[in-house]
Amino acid sequence: MQMQVPARYVQRVLTDYVHIYRLDPATIDSEILPSPEAGVVRVRTRIADCIALFCMKIDRVEDDRELGDNTLQVTTIPTLSSFKSGHAEWKILGMEKRTQIIYQAKMEPDFYIPPLIGSYFVTQKLRQSILASLAKIECIARIQAAQERNHAPSPVLVADEAANDHAVDAALPAGQDQTLVARAPAAGSIVREQIDCIQPCGINNATC
Repeated sequence: MQMQVPARYVQRVLTDYVHIYRLDPATIDSEILPSPEAGVVRVRTRIADCIALFCMKIDRVEDDRELGDNTLQVTTIPTLSSFKSGHAEWKILGMEKRTQIIYQAKMEPDFYIPPLIGSYFVTQKLRQSILASLAKIECIARIQAAQERNHAPSPVLVADEAANDHAVDAALPAGQDQTLVARAPAAGSIVREQIDCIQPCGINNATC
């Protein structure tokens, strides 16, 4: 996949582990855990999602390693996750003002999948999630690139809250990261970054 933004901004978004939850709208919680070794960032995420009437919560703990050839390697920790195994690799290839992203992943789930759902629909759901994440990565990277060109308007983060949902409550002044919140929003919240275009980081809208 090609992104219309320089590679350094894409890499910055991918390795911003504090805010990793913003890349997947199904993520309801995330945190950085103690690192098991030098050069490794261990991240825990919890995802809540549904396929038809089948809903599930999935825990995933991954070790992230930045390699020297613009490669990000991700390894799932089975004993702490809802997966028996998992490995992913991101290659971030700079092409002047564009970026070529190569993503490969292999995961073996360790949670119950009803026979009527089957592995095919789970695979399709994962594929949709990855495509949505790629769109969010490009969107956030483009906003950050625009800010550095010094002609983006002051960003404000807005949280649309469901009833009894107060996980996010922030409005940031100019000069701060417009995607920063204290923690991942609770289920039901929709976090969007407002800038000079209309909801550029909406789940289904990555244009700006």
